[in-house]
Amino acid sequence: MNKKIYLVIVGLIGLCAANNLISAEKHGDHHQGKTGYQNIQGEILDMACYMAHEGKGAKHKKCAEQCIKGGAPLGLLTKESQVYLLVEDHNAPNPYNQIKTWAGEQVMVKGEVAQRGGVQAIIVKSSEKVK
Repeated sequence: MNKKIYLVIVGLIGLCAANNLISAEKHGDHHQGKTGYQNIQGEILDMACYMAHEGKGAKHKKCAEQCIKGGAPLGLLTKESQVYLLVEDHNAPNPYNQIKTWAGEQVMVKGEVAQRGGVQAIIVKSSEKVK
């Protein structure tokens, strides 16, 4: 992926998240915060391509691997079409780092789900490939 396009996409994702946070604060969004530990299965995405052009699946695997190596944020796409941003647990980074090598794969992610400013995320505690 062209480095300029990548930076623009990542910047737009950041602006959208900031806008959602401001909107939630203005409207008193009561659905923010941590909602507990969950096990969630889905496909590992690179969020830059998924948000830009719905890049996903086997045909996008090679591109996702390159984007993730380049620093693109990670996501998890469930069969219900829910997308979770994947976040490293700073006290135990290994499960998150392992996920970086599983672009396009089905994975079971276990972690604490959090919602802030319209973004839902999983703080990754453990992960394993689904066979």
